Amino acid sequence: SARPPEAKARRTALIASYSFGPAAFGVVQEMHASPARRVRPARLAAAFTVVVLAAFAGPWAQASTAPAPVRDYGLREVGRGELRWLGLGVYEASLWSPDGRFDGDLESRPLALSLDYRRGFSRESLVKITTGEWERLGLGTPVDRQRWKADLERLWQDVERGDRLLAVVVPGGGTRFYDRRQRLGAIADPAFGPAFLAIWLDPRTAVQDLRTQLLGPRPRSGER
Repeated sequence: SARPPEAKARRTALIASYSFGPAAFGVVQEMHASPARRVRPARLAAAFTVVVLAAFAGPWAQASTAPAPVRDYGLREVGRGELRWLGLGVYEASLWSPDGRFDGDLESRPLALSLDYRRGFSRESLVKITTGEWERLGLGTPVDRQRWKADLERLWQDVERGDRLLAVVVPGGGTRFYDRRQRLGAIADPAFGPAFLAIWLDPRTAVQDLRTQLLGPRPRSGER
């Protein structure tokens, strides 16, 4: 016999939770809510984007502990933040630059973004989320995005709770990826790194609160 709508909705939500984590459960339930309770499509889309960005998730390191590659490049922490969803910690990220500040320039000096994961995600999910955000933000051409997608599929792996993904963007030197143990490889295209960082740092990012934290405290009046 056919499943009642409530059972079908819960099953769909559970599948989403396996794909994107428990935070997706409530979002998908809203998709099957009665018309009186259903949220507006734009609001739902924004909420779901935050959920899928949770693929970049993790227990965060202490602020005083810089990842080894960051120390090797002589970078200082700009800011760090935690993404929370429905009261639960989703991930922490940290941004690093030569002087511990970020002026919006993604191209002319070294920058690093460290992402520490709290739950496992497949490589396929991570790549899909990344390429989806590039398309949403209008970054790169379709040919660029297809080439970057192939590069990520070559370099990235499935991640487990406690894993780290660190991207170091070097002007003229491409983007180098590291996990907690080793260098995973590099993408030489100089346009890739700024596009990757823009997922979190572009003013149009889906994670505005996290972006504010990554940019660090604003200088007081008179400070440079």
